[in-house]
Amino acid sequence: MRIAKTVLLLCTAWVGAGLYGTVVQAAPQHVVLGPANTQARLYAKTAVTNIDGSFAKVAGTLTYDPEDQSCSVDLNMAVDSLDVGSAVLKTIMLSGIMLDGDSHPTMHFVGTCKPTIRQGKAHTLLVGQLTMRGQTHPLTFDVAMHFTGNTLTQIQSDATFDQREWGVSTLLHSVDPMVRTQTVIDLSSPSPTDHKASH
Repeated sequence: MRIAKTVLLLCTAWVGAGLYGTVVQAAPQHVVLGPANTQARLYAKTAVTNIDGSFAKVAGTLTYDPEDQSCSVDLNMAVDSLDVGSAVLKTIMLSGIMLDGDSHPTMHFVGTCKPTIRQGKAHTLLVGQLTMRGQTHPLTFDVAMHFTGNTLTQIQSDATFDQREWGVSTLLHSVDPMVRTQTVIDLSSPSPTDHKASH
């Protein structure tokens, strides 16, 4: 399993119509995150299969300053919207010993961007806290920003975490405790709710 948004991963995550201008814009951008522009995925391994999951319901906000590439992200993922391609596998993953979707229906990530230097090159980390199964622990994403010319068009955030820290069972070691999460934000696909951000 693997979050977005989500983590997942998340994550990572930053999106929407407000970022369509070029990165030389000075004013911070306030963006709505949603299923139309944000993908939050989880990747995990078991003894018998690989798990490729995605959250159909994500919602959140992004504040992004193109001038210095600083940001703050707040993203929620509905646990019961996790699609893993198998009803049986989903039932197991949402059970009380795994994601416990009944007691904890939402995953939540909140974080800020931290520019850094890696091997002499500028690099961005998304540093924050992931709440899953009612437990909150630190989670840091590596961020890749993709440009067309000078225009930011996509943001991808990746992280790997040990699900045992959040109390998720490995089912007697049949599930790899290390889970990868990826959040991809496509700035060319605005959310239908983006217009609400301007009101």
